[in-house]
Amino acid sequence: MKMIVANIYFGKCPAYFDLFVRSCGYNSKIDFLFLVDFEVNFKLPPNVKVVKISFQEVRESFQRHFDFPLALDSPYKLTDFQPAYGELLAEYFNGYDWWGHCDFDMVFGDLNPLLVEAASGDYVKIFRRGHMTLYKNTAKINSIYREGQGLLDFRRIFSIKQFCNFDETNGIDAIFASLELPVFRGELIADIAPRSAFLHMTSHPNHWGQYFIWLQGKLHCFSNDGCSREFVYIHLQKRAMVEAYKDLDVPLGIIICQFGFFENRSSLMVSLLKICCFLPNFSHLKRFFWPRLLSRLTGRR
Repeated sequence: MKMIVANIYFGKCPAYFDLFVRSCGYNSKIDFLFLVDFEVNFKLPPNVKVVKISFQEVRESFQRHFDFPLALDSPYKLTDFQPAYGELLAEYFNGYDWWGHCDFDMVFGDLNPLLVEAASGDYVKIFRRGHMTLYKNTAKINSIYREGQGLLDFRRIFSIKQFCNFDETNGIDAIFASLELPVFRGELIADIAPRSAFLHMTSHPNHWGQYFIWLQGKLHCFSNDGCSREFVYIHLQKRAMVEAYKDLDVPLGIIICQFGFFENRSSLMVSLLKICCFLPNFSHLKRFFWPRLLSRLTGRR
């Protein structure tokens, strides 16, 4: 069984992109395709392909698939088109049994559990959130996005500038649910709450002082009681992270906490980091809430 995961991104090279790509490389049974306009200055793993392309080229390519004008005026609007990538990027997905899309503000752990669910034949879609969703690569499933009605009509969504969250739970996943199509919605991921001053997850029990370690392609969450839980990826939405690492192959892995990424080297440093994990990241709260407060006070959106 062959699977490919894609992302289209325009702008400067994302933060911790080298770590993200390395986490892709450890999942050698899955291919990754990234259509971007920035330069990549490091060696890519064999299963990762980067295609240089402009936003204008993507927009013109997408427009050829529809007989009405698309309101694709900014790269951010691309997220609404992600459920249609099975058709829009079909030239790249040919020969694959499954395709998917992902974000860059994440670090993968071991994705093998997703391959197991895909190979089981029990599902046609895996996950319900926009930061990563996988689809069975068939003509029927690739066209499901066309089945929405009312506010979920793809013609409406694709022809307005407003961002509609079409790739999310209340978008394409709602269409799959209405058609009673089998979707795997297991909570295997560490989706970090953007509002949290810690690395608190949205759908799992949290413990004060918890942190993550990425080690040789596996991702675990550790709590102060010594317990650990494994996840297939961590999603760090709207969160600036210090990149305090030089060696991604450090033997004890990379520590991920609310302040950033750190090499897991000396016992003293690890002890200090574990103490820091009990402290809130006030800088994150300021970055997250201050612009939103200003927009409310000034009436801007």
